[in-house]
Amino acid sequence: MLCASLRLKTLSLLLAASILVVLAHSMLNAPLGYNVYAASTECADGIDNDFDGKIDYPQDPQCLSLHDQSEGASGRGVFLTVTDGLQTVQANGHMTYTLSLTSDREKNSNVDVQFFIPPQANFLSASEGGAVVGDYVVWKNVTLYPARTQKLYVNVNVQPRAGQDLLVVAKAYADGEEATDITRIEGIADDPEHQSIPQLRLSVSDGKAYAEPNDKLMYRIVVSNPSGPGRAFKLRTDLSEFLNFVNASGKPKVTNDAIEWTNEQIEPGEVKEYYLTAIVDRGTPNNVNIQLKVSSGPSIARDTTGVVTGTPNSALIATISDGLESAVSKEYVSYSIAIRNTTNKLATDVDVNVALPRYVEFVSSTEGGAWTGKNVHWTGLVVSPNGTRNLQVTGRIRSDAPLGTQLRASADVKGNRAADTTMVSTKRVVNSGGKGSLLPLTGVQNSVSVLLSKVADRNEVRTGDTVSYTLTLRNTTTETMSNIAVQERTDDRFLQVADSAGARRDGNALVWNVPLLAPGAKWSVRYTAVVSQRAPTGSTIRTVTSVSGNGLEIFSLTDRIRTSEMRVVTNLPHSGVGFGGLFLALTGLMGAAATGLLRRKLL
Repeated sequence: MLCASLRLKTLSLLLAASILVVLAHSMLNAPLGYNVYAASTECADGIDNDFDGKIDYPQDPQCLSLHDQSEGASGRGVFLTVTDGLQTVQANGHMTYTLSLTSDREKNSNVDVQFFIPPQANFLSASEGGAVVGDYVVWKNVTLYPARTQKLYVNVNVQPRAGQDLLVVAKAYADGEEATDITRIEGIADDPEHQSIPQLRLSVSDGKAYAEPNDKLMYRIVVSNPSGPGRAFKLRTDLSEFLNFVNASGKPKVTNDAIEWTNEQIEPGEVKEYYLTAIVDRGTPNNVNIQLKVSSGPSIARDTTGVVTGTPNSALIATISDGLESAVSKEYVSYSIAIRNTTNKLATDVDVNVALPRYVEFVSSTEGGAWTGKNVHWTGLVVSPNGTRNLQVTGRIRSDAPLGTQLRASADVKGNRAADTTMVSTKRVVNSGGKGSLLPLTGVQNSVSVLLSKVADRNEVRTGDTVSYTLTLRNTTTETMSNIAVQERTDDRFLQVADSAGARRDGNALVWNVPLLAPGAKWSVRYTAVVSQRAPTGSTIRTVTSVSGNGLEIFSLTDRIRTSEMRVVTNLPHSGVGFGGLFLALTGLMGAAATGLLRRKLL
């Protein structure tokens, strides 16, 4: 009994000591562990984060504890201005208010915006779906992008008999910020002759439904005076935050993003044209609509262009045909699929899906088409500008296909669908001008000669990673190629070239020159690049390789271009065991060892 009591006392004392040490260490110090980081919350960092004069818990009522992550909205991340660009305005005159919102936050944010309509003005219209609620124009959930200016517009008309020298005061509110614009009324424009002048007619267009970042847009602005007298007029436009001004005809006054033609003259029946050129900002988000609004007095015109990174779905046209009106069971049919790119830009990441008819068994496909059990699928195809990519799927009509059955095959390319129908019959009939063919039972053997290939050593990266690309060029012809230029375009925003392998730099492109490449010969190069720390998580980094030179004319543009994509992922989580866990394990082992030694001694 005495021995058992001593062992129990020893174990109890060791365990109690280890628990006390762990608790004391946890209360007085942060756990040490491998790669463990400590960070203060806003309610415990000694900083007035929301600028309300109250710091941290418990002084700041927004903080519920020292572990609360936020002291509340600061209201200081949004900068707001409002202006109509005028010092004075006549009664019955037109004003366009521009509300400019800029965010210095690191992420996109949504804010509600309000505009107070001056009592001397009548509301006409508002951009971006602004709705009138009482005396205010209200926008809900306006998205602000980091370091960009979002602009909203309100058109009003000063009341015809507004008093002279009255002040038209407009106010704007957003996320706790307030801005004011004051314009003085010059006089009463109640002259019937003045008020009855017909408005000018405006139109504006860049001739495009879609554009990509870095695209140059040329706007054509037309001002016509179909039924009014000759007059002086002023024409104004405000560029979107996603447009960078290049130039404009007529020498307008350019102030920040506002372009204004002043003291313009137009005669009865005259039509005047103005041109404005701007470039879509390279950082413009995908699927954003860029709107350009022009105004002259109460006359307004708008043009909207959608920003699409890559090729719009509607720009790809698919067709499919086996060239047959009817076919016989047990025969082979070959479906030709054509994907046409109607734009003058390279289409990348094109996915194609072909569904075979119920009574047709899959045999083969070209260019790596994968049979999924129901469909044939291609991913990441490239189609040259204004070019066509041709694919082929071969199938065999089953012996149990009933006569008269309609065999319907379909092809889908980014939502654009095409179909082909062939009837099962006792006789094979070719369509007029069709290219269908009866293939031998051995099927089709496809031999594809690859001119240009590109391999990256990974398809997922983290910021700071080094990536290796290998480019290979093969002369698959019987003639010698010469004066070859291999060009690699990189995204220099998120990818910095570390080792160019002797390439010449040309803007954001690497260029290797190959003087001669004999028939059957191969040229290869390997270069490395580092992923920038600024690369956003979840973004895709794309590089495009192209080749040109003498002897390459016989190859299509599709064969001379290769693309590669990498997805940026987050860093792996830090791992490691904290000091408390290590200490508890160590003291437990020591206690067990001490008990074993004591037992051995007593025995």
